[in-house]
Parts: sequence; structure tokens; C-alpha cells
Amino acid sequence: MNITTKKNKLPLRRCLVTGESLPKSQLVRLVRTPDQKLVIDPSGKLNGRGAYLKKDAQLVAKLIQTRLIQKHLGLEPTPEFIQDLERYLHA
Repeated sequence: MNITTKKNKLPLRRCLVTGESLPKSQLVRLVRTPDQKLVIDPSGKLNGRGAYLKKDAQLVAKLIQTRLIQKHLGLEPTPEFIQDLERYLHA
């Protein structure tokens, strides 16, 4: 009897800055919540419009410089959000 096993596919998402398609475990999700706030979503399950960023602290400066958050999520990141993101990526 020939039994084939189904291989689980890893969900891939594209990084805003680098454009790389990576597994979700290598990315951090940034979310615009329904009440128009930017938050970091470590669980990947928060309600709202999301965008992904590679877990690399060096990409934060490029993310801010190129205004990619504004283009994709439609909100201006606050200085507190940027600090939280940098702290999260350094941890």
C-alpha cells in the first residue's frame, strides 16, 4: 500500500522594505487597527490592515525614510511607535 504524506506549506509574506518573501516566523506584522492606530502584532492575529517587516532593526530607518508605512497602511507612525518597533526588533 502506497501512502503519501501531505507536506505542510509555510505561509510566506512579503517584507515591505526588502520585497523578500519569507516565512511569517521571520517577519513582524504591523497593523492599522480599526480605531486608526499603528501597533506591533507579535501574534499575527490582530484585527485590522497588516503589513510585514523583516525582523531586522536596520530596516526601521529605511522604513521611515521611504514612508512605506504611510503608503501601505495610510497612517503616520508616531515617535513612540518607532521606538517600540526598534525595541521589539532588538529584543
